[in-house]
Amino acid sequence: MKKIGIIDIGSNSIRLVIFRISPAKNFSVIEDVKESVRLGEGVNKTGKLKVKKINLAYHTLKIFKGICDQNETDEIIAFATAAVRNATNSNRLIEKVENELQMKMNIFSGEEEAYYSLLGATNTLDEEEGLLIDMGGASTELVWFKNRRVHKWVSLNFGSVTLAQVANVKEKLSDYAEKKLRNHVISEYEKVPWLKEVGDIPLIGVGGTIRNLAKVHSVMCEYPLNILHNYSLKDGDVNEVFEYIKKKNYIYKLEMPGLSKSRADIFTGALCAVVELLNFTGVEMVVISGSGIREGVLYQKLNEYGKHVENVFENSLLDVVEHFDLSKERGERIYKIFMKIFESMKPLHGIPEIEEKVIRTASYLGRVGVNINYYDSPLHSFYTIINSGLKGIKHRKLLMAALIVSQQDKFNDMAKNYGSILGKKDIKVMEKLSVMLRISKIFNRVFLLDSDRLSIEVGDESVTFHIENEDLLDVQISRVLMSGKRFRETFGRQLIVTKKKTH
Repeated sequence: MKKIGIIDIGSNSIRLVIFRISPAKNFSVIEDVKESVRLGEGVNKTGKLKVKKINLAYHTLKIFKGICDQNETDEIIAFATAAVRNATNSNRLIEKVENELQMKMNIFSGEEEAYYSLLGATNTLDEEEGLLIDMGGASTELVWFKNRRVHKWVSLNFGSVTLAQVANVKEKLSDYAEKKLRNHVISEYEKVPWLKEVGDIPLIGVGGTIRNLAKVHSVMCEYPLNILHNYSLKDGDVNEVFEYIKKKNYIYKLEMPGLSKSRADIFTGALCAVVELLNFTGVEMVVISGSGIREGVLYQKLNEYGKHVENVFENSLLDVVEHFDLSKERGERIYKIFMKIFESMKPLHGIPEIEEKVIRTASYLGRVGVNINYYDSPLHSFYTIINSGLKGIKHRKLLMAALIVSQQDKFNDMAKNYGSILGKKDIKVMEKLSVMLRISKIFNRVFLLDSDRLSIEVGDESVTFHIENEDLLDVQISRVLMSGKRFRETFGRQLIVTKKKTH
């Protein structure tokens, strides 16, 4: 195991995340601490970092270095962005940190910020093309990417902190302040000719401003899942949040559910810039990435170790399998048995197409709850899958997989709590899939079966599963037939298992 501490010295906040890297080059977070330093405050006006901000940043980094030492990290990667990059007196902080803390401070260019933010997002979202926005405290990076690679990029000279200096956004937003803000960001967007060419692609949001947008919206619409990564909003949703926020005073925003207290005085201005970007480009969908520049730096390090992410979902699924000490081979056998059952029973179940990510997730993680408690493990599996951090899968599909697993032993009514995500048709489909998953797992566990030794015959009154194993015991068959009642209730056919001689 290796431990890597990554310190992001931003214009608004300084953040430390410590990652534990497994021998298979997978990672998990073991520490995540943040301090709102506002290092970039005033830099756009004076060109210099304030002395008190330099001192606060240094003491914050000293504490973070101590946390890294306590965790016995193997390597610390510290980087600074726009505030330090643009300030004429930044050497005062850089030299103090490097000489007294013995910690190298990398100064990222705007292009490097864009690259690492994109690397973090595209290694954790299943999006081939999009417009990425990463709004920091003093700069905003926009990246138009195709095939998960940079197509065009720009670093704009505004961020959440500097926008708050353009107009008073701490209290209710006056008409004058709103007009001033809108004109300011529009004038910046107009400097980027390719922004009008992006077309119908999603806006991928990275960073604190976008995460807070998602948190506030999820509270407003009573979203039933507490997951930010891959959370999506329409352009109208973003505008609705802005119209709501701009009418609130600072005291109200401090206590507003979903909005970080450290952003209460700057959030309105930053959100205005997002609204205008959607208006300017005509983009209609926003997708939130919980991974950004810090994760991008980590993925670059993993690349050096030989880890390359070709398929986001498959890579993440195997990460979760390894993390919970599950069997990849067992999951694949269950998946193949399930797919054979699904294809053979198509005339019976009437499901036109399979959600492959749903079935893979349910097949590979169907027993993950046993890590908590064997008894009621399907219920434990549900909550573990939901909170597993699985990447490259939409919330609806993740929820469906978790609910299918939760019903593999018996039906439950948990789906009713997620009516804003799933419809009645989804629930009927999940009931059928949960029965097929249960049978697939029994075939794998009781018969040690792979899909090549299974054939299925669908009749008018029964479904017969032929197993190629002449030594099959009646007691093994009876284990499958225990699911016969649920099978009959779901598909209206009798469940039959026979043994065939091998050739």
